[in-house]
Formats: sequence, C-alpha cells, structure tokens
Amino acid sequence: MVTTSPDEWVPPPRLTLELHACAENVYLVRNLVDQAADSWSLSQEVRHLGRLILTELTTNACRLYPGKVIHTWVATPRYGVGEVGVWDPDRVNLPRIIAVDEVAETGRGLFIINELTGGRLGWYPSRERPGKVVWARFGP
Repeated sequence: MVTTSPDEWVPPPRLTLELHACAENVYLVRNLVDQAADSWSLSQEVRHLGRLILTELTTNACRLYPGKVIHTWVATPRYGVGEVGVWDPDRVNLPRIIAVDEVAETGRGLFIINELTGGRLGWYPSRERPGKVVWARFGP
C-alpha cells in the first residue's frame, strides 16, 4: 500500500454511485454532488445546480425503472462547466422534452433541466453495458 500526504491527493476525474432505483435513494445523489463540490472546490451555484439536475435525472430513472440498478456520476468540471449523468438499463425508451402543461403534476423535469443548462442536455447509448446514459452540462 502506498501512503500519500493530503497535499499529494488529487480528486478523481469522476465520482460515481451505483444504486437501486427507488425514491428513498435519491438523496444519495445530492450527497454525491456535495462530495464533488467539496473535492473540487466548486462554487455554491454549481453545487446547487448539480444537485437539482442530478436529482431530477435520478428521479426520472427511479420512476421509470423501479428496483433496477442505475449508475450516477459527477465529472470534474472543465472551464467551470459541471457535468452529471445517469445510466439506466433501457436503450429503447429515450428521454424527450415535452411541452409544459401548467396543470400537470409531472413531466416538467427535462424541460426545466433544458432551460437551466441552455440546452446542454442529451443521451447516448452506453458502450459499457446495455442501456443509455442521460447527461447534462451546466455552468458558464
């Protein structure tokens, strides 16, 4: 085992969390963003945006794939831009932004994320395992 001093420690390029998709676990992704913000000395604005966005993406996965294993991540910001994502096991049902219904109680999440990120939101088929990754970038 190699021992390093705290001055030599470098945060990883990505913090990840694997969890079962259920509403009771969503708070864990907020903790993941907090760990990233502390490790990388992120601003409070980036921390709050990251928490909001990753919580919404994770909540969508929990609603659509209850009990399934999902993977969430926060990537090291580049040029002040944060990035978060959620992998889920479904490659068929793709995320889509729908028109906002002012009286509906659900369905606004991706619309709100799209607005908060200036359209820096998307998905891609996962190369590592069957499924897809839904991601968002936020910040300046």
